[in-house]
Amino acid sequence: MKKKFPISDIPHFPISTVESHAGKLIYGIVQNKKVIAMQGRFHFYEGYSLQQIIFPVRVLKMLGIKYLLVSNASGAINLDFKKGELMLIHDHINLLPSNPLIGENDERFGTRFPDMSTPYDKVLNEKIKSVAQKNVETDNYPSLREGVYSAVPGSNLETRAEYRYLKKIGADAVGMSPFLR
Repeated sequence: MKKKFPISDIPHFPISTVESHAGKLIYGIVQNKKVIAMQGRFHFYEGYSLQQIIFPVRVLKMLGIKYLLVSNASGAINLDFKKGELMLIHDHINLLPSNPLIGENDERFGTRFPDMSTPYDKVLNEKIKSVAQKNVETDNYPSLREGVYSAVPGSNLETRAEYRYLKKIGADAVGMSPFLR
């Protein structure tokens, strides 16, 4: 069973203005697990606040979603990375001019001051690495890299000086997708 809904039909959800983002919410069952997928998301550079951008994630949490897997297209800063390789984020650098936690705190979504020393679930990341390794060995998928993602506001790509800066502060990849809390 698979159902698709236009995101524009959901009250208070932002509408993506990015051409390649279809703006659909897809519900289905994969290997006996209920799955909700958002086909497209929203960006700070589209003019939305970070609170508006995280609203759909909070709705998904209220619907009972326990795990959130986010993908995006990013630019590699680490010269060892090849075009098309996947990168598992194990840490990030937030260079956005705001934070989605600013404003009134709702304890249903976590503490006001989350510990960001380990922002990504190690057990879940190990599972992802294990699945990726099996697929690389059997299906010639690109290898899975690990690295530090840097979020920037966009909507322009970085200057040469900005790439050098991002590399010096430890970023392996850069993109315009915010972190979702």
